[in-house]
Amino acid sequence: MSKIKIMLSSPMKDKTDKEISDERNEMANLLFDYYDDNCEIMSTVIENHNEKSALECFSESILFMSMVDVLAMGYGWENARGCKLEHDIALAYDVPVVYLDKIKKEMEL
Repeated sequence: MSKIKIMLSSPMKDKTDKEISDERNEMANLLFDYYDDNCEIMSTVIENHNEKSALECFSESILFMSMVDVLAMGYGWENARGCKLEHDIALAYDVPVVYLDKIKKEMEL
């Protein structure tokens, strides 16, 4: 059985590369536990995001989304314009969406 390819969607605005990396690592570890390691977290970090326009970053993220099986919404996604748009596009194009905060609560039970 092939692994589930997952894209992480999390706010990046005003964050350092290290903050983004740390947050994504935490998200990935949670997803590995949830999917019993039957998943692959796609490398979808937009390099030099602080040097690009928001629209350029967003267009890259949509291209990444076209290559995955699941979109995982990180903490605070509902407060970030790009994440909200990724979420809506995933729903419109039938890309399954999971929510890290709900997964975390479910795993704590």
